[in-house]
Amino acid sequence: MIFVTLHGGKPGQAPHENNVHAYDKAGKKITPCVLDDIEGVILDELRGVHLSGEYLYVVNAHDTQNSVFSFRGSDTSYQFAGKFVSSETCKSVLHPFDLTFDGAGYCYLSSQDTNVVTRLKVSKDGTTGTAAPIAPALRGHGHFLPGTFVASSVGNLSELPATAFPRPAGLQYSGRGKKKHSVRGVLWTNNALYVADEPAGRVKVYDGTGKFLGQSSQVESPVHLIAHMGSLYVSGANHVFSAKLAKPAGDFILSAIPGLKIKNGCGMAFTSSGHFYIASRTENRIQKFDSKFKPMRFKCTLPDNPEFLLHV
Repeated sequence: MIFVTLHGGKPGQAPHENNVHAYDKAGKKITPCVLDDIEGVILDELRGVHLSGEYLYVVNAHDTQNSVFSFRGSDTSYQFAGKFVSSETCKSVLHPFDLTFDGAGYCYLSSQDTNVVTRLKVSKDGTTGTAAPIAPALRGHGHFLPGTFVASSVGNLSELPATAFPRPAGLQYSGRGKKKHSVRGVLWTNNALYVADEPAGRVKVYDGTGKFLGQSSQVESPVHLIAHMGSLYVSGANHVFSAKLAKPAGDFILSAIPGLKIKNGCGMAFTSSGHFYIASRTENRIQKFDSKFKPMRFKCTLPDNPEFLLHV
């Protein structure tokens, strides 16, 4: 079964586009409402979705929400468990995009408008995250937003002052025109944090102290990250890039998977048998491939632009 988050917007007009949708292995929609309604909370512009233990964590990116919610449940029914983090409880959270867990009690959350990755200490019951201390690699180098683990190379993007941290360790940012380009996907794997620096065209790597370890070769618009069988996969523009995860983590070269072209590819997911799913953000569909990236029959058309996929 595949969970999908959609771009959303205008929740009063199309409420089911602002929920997690579920599809079976043949591409048939099971339900457009995996998440129960939350009294007093608007689900809108859902982004990252992550299953950790008994909880499903969902990023709510709308500018009045700026939150991550935790849900508890199974199959296609999840009930609200708590507000994991929000801009009210952690000021570095602004237009959040993606999240990942390190298995050692921390969650890492990217936020597009502050252009930082925030490290959160996860409560024992898993329902809340609070800003962890500033990454050791950043201490003594200036003032940073609460919980900052990876800093921006451009400061003062929020109401609170923040020091610009030099590149390449600091994340690149472009605010020209109406569309901002900033940090995107995050993934804890290979005992390191991998971060999609979309405006730089690189995936950057940091150790458990926040120290910059290296980066990928330059590719076009890296956004989503996923690991499978010792390799990193990156969706960007119309390609899927991959690289073996080097040990220890450091610089690496991303190469486009031959013959695999997806128009504006975004969310990705692997099954335990190696089947590969990827969504096309502008064609509003999901495509399925076998373990050798050969197309499989999967007729799955979506009602809105897809964002993230999760195989459960």
